[in-house]
Parts: sequence; structure tokens; C-alpha cells
Amino acid sequence: MADETVPRPSQAEALREFWTGLGTFRRAGVVTLAAVEVVCTTAAALDLLRRPQHLVRGPKALWWPAIFVQPVGSIAYLTWGRRLRSSADVTP
Repeated sequence: MADETVPRPSQAEALREFWTGLGTFRRAGVVTLAAVEVVCTTAAALDLLRRPQHLVRGPKALWWPAIFVQPVGSIAYLTWGRRLRSSADVTP
């Protein structure tokens, strides 16, 4: 019965407590990896948007949701989803 009178911390308070409990290097690592993830996803989305269908392995419609599966989707697209441009594809 005593547990019912003790207020539970909100999710934001619990997250704040968890974040402050992390060490400086761990916090820096989380921020760095988040930034890398955002850059990779942005690069994959822009590349998929601009790249013609014949230079994409598989349907573009399947790559769109895949690139937003973190953290592997954008890296998979950038690694395996693109075909290399040939000299015929380059316009002067």
C-alpha cells in the first residue's frame, strides 16, 4: 500500500537521470554515433532521391523504408544498393 503513495518519476525524468548517470566519454560516444547516423541517413536519402532507377540495385520503393531502419539500413544502401556510374551515365 505504501507504494501507491510514492509518485513514480515521469519518463522524461527517468531519461534525464539515466543520461546524467552516463560518464562523459559515454555521452560523447552517444552524441557522435547519433551524428554519424544522421549523416549516413541523409546521404543515403539524397543519393536515392537523385540516382536514376537503373543505377539502383532493386526497386527504389523498397530502399526508401530500408534506409530508415537504424543503424543498418542507410549503410546497407550506401554499400550494396547502388550501382557504379559508367562513363555513359556521366553528362558533360
